Amino acid sequence: MSPLSRRRTLVSRAIGLAVVLVIFGFMFRGLYLQWEQIVSYPWNVDYAALLVAFSLMLAAAAFYALLWKLILERLGAALSYRKSYRIFFLSQLGRYIPGKVWSVLGLVYLSDKEGVAKVISGTSVTLQLLLQIVSGVVVFVVTLPLWKNADSLPGLEALLLALPAGLILLHPAIVRRGVNLALRITKQPPIELAWSYRYLLTQLGLWAGFWLLNGVAYYFLIRSIDPSPLPDAFVLAGIFSVSWVAGFLSLLTPSGLGVMEGALAFLLSFHLPLHVATIVALWTRVARTASDLVCAAIAWRL
Repeated sequence: MSPLSRRRTLVSRAIGLAVVLVIFGFMFRGLYLQWEQIVSYPWNVDYAALLVAFSLMLAAAAFYALLWKLILERLGAALSYRKSYRIFFLSQLGRYIPGKVWSVLGLVYLSDKEGVAKVISGTSVTLQLLLQIVSGVVVFVVTLPLWKNADSLPGLEALLLALPAGLILLHPAIVRRGVNLALRITKQPPIELAWSYRYLLTQLGLWAGFWLLNGVAYYFLIRSIDPSPLPDAFVLAGIFSVSWVAGFLSLLTPSGLGVMEGALAFLLSFHLPLHVATIVALWTRVARTASDLVCAAIAWRL
């Protein structure tokens, strides 16, 4: 690595750390200022709800690996589900390293050891992320009308435009050009992607199902500490999905750390008191990290 590249990497990491510290600083400052309300709030640990939540999170993770396997198979590389799960979740640990490339590099490396060409595994990641991001935004937009006082939400009409924009983005011609652009940037040969629009929309539906399953999981996760009335699971699916997208698109923080929590707390504050929404966002990070570690441990044993 050249001195200039090393300097840029250090600056990027320093900015990422600063972003994380600022976001968490504001969140903890808010908790400090509202400490009396937090102490007096009727928190209640529901272990049954926590068990259901964690079981559903592991089920959603298993579905996550299956969706990647389906993309890989469509590209002509067949792996058993056991191998797909192992590769996927061992490589996912790279998300916790600063920089967005480590999980992708890990997946490409582990796939290559199983005989999957690098261009195929690289393409599968590109398609997976595209479908995951578009479906996350679509689920959020579709669930907006279910919010309390949805008519008063600022910019609702503009947000609803994301739905047709997402459908346009998934047109086969656009997807094909985007994938080959990503391959060209990474100095990989182009690939002929003969996916129909119908198949891409089917994939979009499967990824929407993934987000809805997460919504049910996070409904029970919140219920495990908060006995107050909650928005339904569809609304929580939309909030969580778009918060994940925000965290992923934050190029400076590992695994969306800070950005995802900030987005979660902000969006949940439309339905819960801000101090409750903040604690729920932090609790979500703990639960997601625990789920990732359990999945990685399972993958290691496979």
